[in-house]
Amino acid sequence: MKNKRIGLALGSGGARGLAHIGVLKALEEKNIPVSYISGSSIGALIGAAYSIGMTIEEMEAIASKTDWKMMAKFFMPTLSLSAIINDKYMVEFLHSIFKDKTFDDAKIPLALVATDIDSGKPVVIKSGSLLKAVRASMSLPMLFSPVIHRGKKLIDGGLVNPVPVDIINKKKVDKIIAVNLRGFAPINSTVPKQNNGLHSAKEIDELSLNEKIEFFLKHPIKFFGDKQQEEEEIELPKFGSLLYQIFIIVQVQMAALTLKNAKPDILIEPETSSFKIFDFQKADKLIKIGYQTANKVLDSYLREKEAIAAGSNQ
Repeated sequence: MKNKRIGLALGSGGARGLAHIGVLKALEEKNIPVSYISGSSIGALIGAAYSIGMTIEEMEAIASKTDWKMMAKFFMPTLSLSAIINDKYMVEFLHSIFKDKTFDDAKIPLALVATDIDSGKPVVIKSGSLLKAVRASMSLPMLFSPVIHRGKKLIDGGLVNPVPVDIINKKKVDKIIAVNLRGFAPINSTVPKQNNGLHSAKEIDELSLNEKIEFFLKHPIKFFGDKQQEEEEIELPKFGSLLYQIFIIVQVQMAALTLKNAKPDILIEPETSSFKIFDFQKADKLIKIGYQTANKVLDSYLREKEAIAAGSNQ
């Protein structure tokens, strides 16, 4: 692996993408240099930062030591009709990293993916402003405004290509490592059924006709409720959680399809399903998960290759 040209595809997933920092840390410790990077959404941000020479220590410092109370202004409401969040502060944050750098300034060749909101097709960005490309790849629909790039309205790349293995230039690499931010957790939580004085389905059936009428007038929803739901009640998700879950479901399904059609040589899947899209304050845990998972997968891959090589020499 040390003498191989490695292409690295970094997937989308909001704050869960901080696990990418841990993956990069593991690659460096094993002296596995990266020759080409592709990124989608948060993967675009971390991949682009790494490509211009930002160190792992600098990334960890930004992720772990950021004042998240101050960063709350990222998510201040906007009066824009195209977005919920004012992305002015997001642009300021990106400018602090990329300033006026372009793809030509990248020390590692880079390709980032966004989504054309009009056609629904992926758009691969390989030139121009890094800030604008990263911002386009990270523009979650409805949360941030689309980015106008060469006449196209671009939004988050994770919608169509959450793990952009296929946009890596195969002519420039020998092996491809992909990082897929694995799975999602249910958003509904079950809560113990409270003794609130209401009858169970069985008790309703045993009421007299007059008692059933009286009960129906007082509790019509309960009267026609799910009679099989006796032990627990399901708490319905709030709008924000529902919107987030829909987005994650799309990403998970698209990632599975992408990885099926464009198989990487090594697939690293940090278990991040219990983390939410804005869990940036859990950076240390996410970086550690990425680091541990990458070490485990890479060690297993290297042992397997050594065993094959030893067998062929016998």
